[in-house]
Amino acid sequence: MSEFSSGDQAIDAAATRLEQILKQSLALRGRASLGVCGGRTASALFPILSQCHLDWTNVQIFLVDERWVPIDDDDSNERLVRSLLLRGPAAAARLCGLKTKHTTAKHALSEVEQRLVELGVPFDVVFLGMGDDGHIASLFPGGRENEERARLVAASTAPVQPVERISLSPGALAQARHIILPVIGAAKRVVLDKALTPGPVSNFPVRHVLTSQSPSCELFLAR
Repeated sequence: MSEFSSGDQAIDAAATRLEQILKQSLALRGRASLGVCGGRTASALFPILSQCHLDWTNVQIFLVDERWVPIDDDDSNERLVRSLLLRGPAAAARLCGLKTKHTTAKHALSEVEQRLVELGVPFDVVFLGMGDDGHIASLFPGGRENEERARLVAASTAPVQPVERISLSPGALAQARHIILPVIGAAKRVVLDKALTPGPVSNFPVRHVLTSQSPSCELFLAR
């Protein structure tokens, strides 16, 4: 857990750590896999990460969750990644999206899971953001998706539009070598402090990656 005096400093540090992990993975295995989320923190971090000089041609980027909208929709996480991360040096990376032609996320689970299997498990590093309610990816408080361990993906329902989502499951997150989690702002810090206390995981889904049974989760905090 690292604390910073500003959100910009926390995001810079998280981007630097992601670069370090990717370089280590490339050196060890000749390839690297990077899971990324959407949201405000991602929008701030992606332009920084995109300028890092590493062997992006051997980096496979994948989404940790997606809204069930066309990929050119303003709400699409894939659209965000393509516009803010896949540019500059990082334009050479490959992207694995989660959206398919299926009418619902539930019907797409098998195809999306196969995409992720082909990337190779365990994943090298996953970058997550935390919502104001303690959700991560598209794992929401009280949602049945918090119980999914057998599959790599789960369909979920968000409390806000667009409600239909697909997400890495808790079981998939448990198969990441590293998790990078910036938490920016006083309100989110209050939620995180609650999540760090004992209680049901589904109350604060961020607990999936904070427990001792989870992979290495590095927190980058700023009020």
